[in-house]
Amino acid sequence: MPELDEARAAQELGLGPEHVDWLSALAAVEMLRDQAPLLDEAVAEERLRWLGLAEVDRREIHALWRSIDGRPAVEWLLARAVARQRQLVGQIDGEGGPWLPLPVRWGALARCFWVLVFLATIDDVRKWHAARGVPDDVSQATLADLGRHLRLYRRRTGQVGLDVPWWIDLHVRGALFALGRLQFNSYRLLSGPGGPLFWYDAAEQQARGPGWRAGDRVLGVHIPESGPLDPAACEASFGWAGTFFAQHLPEYAADVATCTSWLLDDQLASYLPASSNIMRFQQRFEVVPGARDDDGGICHFVFGRSPQTLGEVVPRTRLERAIVDHLAAGQHWHMRTGWLRLSARSG
Repeated sequence: MPELDEARAAQELGLGPEHVDWLSALAAVEMLRDQAPLLDEAVAEERLRWLGLAEVDRREIHALWRSIDGRPAVEWLLARAVARQRQLVGQIDGEGGPWLPLPVRWGALARCFWVLVFLATIDDVRKWHAARGVPDDVSQATLADLGRHLRLYRRRTGQVGLDVPWWIDLHVRGALFALGRLQFNSYRLLSGPGGPLFWYDAAEQQARGPGWRAGDRVLGVHIPESGPLDPAACEASFGWAGTFFAQHLPEYAADVATCTSWLLDDQLASYLPASSNIMRFQQRFEVVPGARDDDGGICHFVFGRSPQTLGEVVPRTRLERAIVDHLAAGQHWHMRTGWLRLSARSG
């Protein structure tokens, strides 16, 4: 590995003052000689396929990997980012990043830097999963979210890239699992980026007791863009989550699960029938006080982008028409937080 320090690397890479702390942290990472950041092409292809990346993205990532060889400053940065990510595997309550934007002039490397880091870490988290008894199909379904987000990025931009490294970090640290239709991660209430976005005030937390207070452990519920919210599939996921964490990560298990999403906006009841999948999902939760406008979030999830004007959108479904009609009337969609008990669904 080239003999560089953070100052020289920053100069050669054209990184600014906002990257100083990150570079200093990377410079302090302990490097192991047998942990090469650049994967053998055959190994890389196997991992890319296992993660479900589209052929066009696999091809461009291979080309990007080849372009890094012989660029000492890039190798320095990537090697230390990979080493640090490996150290985070199994740290459920840890934090990755920082997820600072990299120079646009880097092109594909800026868009895919964290993709390369995560790919080099896949075997580490798979070994950690295996040590916890996590079935390989769960491991694959969980980590394949990386491939799904690359497909979504290409659908939006026509390029290879990843714009949610902070999200994939949860998967690669072992903090999040795909359990059927839904995803779950363990976190502590009102502690760190896990959230939830809204919760009860201090007096209500105290009145409810253990399990409801800041710092108590709960499971976060996440809904990937992977098809209808089939009620039976969701019910199976909730039941699975209760038993999965108790069996494989007992110290991170919890009875309460929270969800923060536009899907819990009670305004949807004015547009959708109670029998719809979305309303049946919403009805599972007790919604807590608090709301935040989230027009961009709902449009991004449903339409794949946030349109500049409503005229750009041609609604085709009842939900899409509801979104457009609501916004056209000058109203906003809201992000809400709700909770449910897993104990009633496990067993």
